[in-house]
Amino acid sequence: MRSVLHLDMNLLEVKNLSVTYGSNTVVKKASFNLKKGEIIVILGASGDGKTTILKSISGLLPLQSGEIIFDGEKVKDASNKLVPGHSRIKLVNQDFALDKYHTVEENIRMRLLQFDEAYRNLRVDTLIKLTQLTKYRNVKSIDLSGGQQQRLAIARALADEPDLLLLDEPFNQLDFQNKQKIERHIRTYARKNGISVILVTHNGVEAMEWADKIIFIRNGKIKRIDQPSEFFDHPTNKSEAGFFGELNKMKINDEEIYFRPGVFSLTKNKNCPLKLKVEYKNKISLGWYAEYTFISHNQGFKIYSQQSLSNIKEIFIAPLIFAG
Repeated sequence: MRSVLHLDMNLLEVKNLSVTYGSNTVVKKASFNLKKGEIIVILGASGDGKTTILKSISGLLPLQSGEIIFDGEKVKDASNKLVPGHSRIKLVNQDFALDKYHTVEENIRMRLLQFDEAYRNLRVDTLIKLTQLTKYRNVKSIDLSGGQQQRLAIARALADEPDLLLLDEPFNQLDFQNKQKIERHIRTYARKNGISVILVTHNGVEAMEWADKIIFIRNGKIKRIDQPSEFFDHPTNKSEAGFFGELNKMKINDEEIYFRPGVFSLTKNKNCPLKLKVEYKNKISLGWYAEYTFISHNQGFKIYSQQSLSNIKEIFIAPLIFAG
């Protein structure tokens, strides 16, 4: 069961964390805080140290330097515990760690052996419904698809109501429809129950959907901690901007400008101040919206819109101004 913690207190403090594999330092003096009920996303490319940070927080790795404070107490790392890990921190990573020859229900129930039967039954029913595994309740986990195993791993992690849930690319095996539903259910459940979450992803759009704040990491070093809207509207550089969606690039009067295909206006306003005379070239339907290709200054660019743009002659855009 979760402990009582004041909302304005830090549940987690990561202080100058460094982790080295052999001669390679994969995390370099990382520091950040997490409050109770807060959702943080660690965003970066593969190999940038995101998973290593999660494993360090959960006590599964020996630390070279720095410390991790959870609910006021230092987390013992893998070199200081016979069985690594922390009872109130649950990690869902890429290997799922399921009991292959037990059913979905048994996998969840085994995480609840310390509780009475009524509570076990309630939690099993709640989590099977939450992760949409009802019709697979009596199926062995070895017979589940990768996406179903991923959902079961999340259910197991939530079984005994952890204070902190660590999610390492947790939805990468789900199809689009299930991904949208499961993500929404898990976010709602976490916020309703005051569970703090750290999600690792390389997808900036997913990061913006989840995060109260985003930690952007590159080559093992934290480059920026900020709100999602700030990353989207005021990126530090082109590389960072690219994590949060597509960019158009144009050269106008010897100046390179970048702007997002989905941010535009048909009339001038303070958010979209730059007018482009355009020539319509092509349209590709993408379901509820379409991708339009235009030519301006002898250069092609894309615009995403739900409204018809085939007959327009000018458009107003929002050039990105890089903060770095």
